[in-house]
Amino acid sequence: MRMTAAEVARLLGGTLEGRPGAELTGAEVDSRRVAPGDLFVALPGERRDGHEFVAAALAVAAAALVRADAELAPPPEGRALIRVAEPLAAYHSLAAHERGARSWRVAAVTGSVGKTTTKGMLAALLAPHLATGASAGNRNSTLGLPAELLSQPPGIEVFVAEAGMSRPGELAALGAILRPQVLLYTRIAPVHTEFFPDLGGIVRAKGELLPWLDAEGTLVVNAEDPHQAGYPGRTRARVLAYGPGAAARIEEVEDRGLLGSRFRLVLPGGEAVVELAPPGLHQAENLLAAAAAASAFGVTADQVAAAARGLRADPHRGRVLRTAGGATVVDDSYNASPVAVRRLLELLARAPGRRVAVLGEMYELGALAAAAHAEAGRLAAAACELLVAVGGENAERLAAAARAAGLESVRRAGDAGAATELLRRELRAGDVVLVKGSRGVGLDATVAALVGEEAA
Repeated sequence: MRMTAAEVARLLGGTLEGRPGAELTGAEVDSRRVAPGDLFVALPGERRDGHEFVAAALAVAAAALVRADAELAPPPEGRALIRVAEPLAAYHSLAAHERGARSWRVAAVTGSVGKTTTKGMLAALLAPHLATGASAGNRNSTLGLPAELLSQPPGIEVFVAEAGMSRPGELAALGAILRPQVLLYTRIAPVHTEFFPDLGGIVRAKGELLPWLDAEGTLVVNAEDPHQAGYPGRTRARVLAYGPGAAARIEEVEDRGLLGSRFRLVLPGGEAVVELAPPGLHQAENLLAAAAAASAFGVTADQVAAAARGLRADPHRGRVLRTAGGATVVDDSYNASPVAVRRLLELLARAPGRRVAVLGEMYELGALAAAAHAEAGRLAAAACELLVAVGGENAERLAAAARAAGLESVRRAGDAGAATELLRRELRAGDVVLVKGSRGVGLDATVAALVGEEAA
């Protein structure tokens, strides 16, 4: 974004207080993240209203977008207030305007599992060939993603956006802003089920992006996921499937466990041998999905193979670390879902040495929570010699299911701190430790304590 406060006010039909010429180069909804040149967007939150932080934000930000009737002090010298009837709607309108004003091509990545990793891989595959911008981390919501779009540097040719949702209607809102030329689906699974009656509701909500896909663009779907079977019929865009037997696929897969994988990548127009460092066959599938989408931008299989050699797992998303005592830690502590837990336990089951699973509760599963945690416990019993279940009632369900499935060494920890102390006593040289749980459990702090890093 490169606009003045006065230009934004005119665009949004708002009223301006303060300096009309305040220069805006980005946007932010979190007052703790504002940078010089930002437009701080004051929105109501679950616990606090963003209008409470306008004064603090304007110590750094160039301007603030606020509700018309909000009682606020005048902006500091050189800063501006832009008052509108509905800040969220205005914020989305501003992002949609920015998207329309740029000559970008947009690739949107959605699905239930692997979105952030696949988005990062796709950006890395495109970057050597096109000026590429991407949404940071997992800022994929109707709050975070527009800020990422509005804060992209000048001169980019492609914007890679992760689009997520927790409720119906959210992806429709993001689609109206993004209007992608490429739409990539990872697997769809029972994640964030708290606000959906069943998996069918999630499938319908994920499809909200389809009407916004450019008719001249490309829809990239997972050939193995039956939930995506109806998507191609809902768009006039070209359809490219990835997976076994599809036009984009991997063959001759060599699973190297914690050392990653090696496979032959087949894309429309060519093939190449790929060596991938991030461990787990799910990472090979993520790379395949990203490669299929990259091929829609003209990236070849040989170019994917060259870029893949430098790929590493993102922090807390499958990184392999070492403790001073000689244990190996697979840090996948950023988030957890039933599908993701199963995938990582499958990886752990193939590891040498004593296998330890540290599993935190999985949040936002609603009515599926009890069954999902029991199933995770049964899978853990088959994959490890020691299980540490972290959290409350659902962690106890997980632990009980593992015991019932025959696992003798099961420990309980009420929180991440207790898990850290337990592991310090239990771990020994040669152990392989999988750490996985929902973000709110805080197991990144456990990993940091074990390997001597700072939690992020």
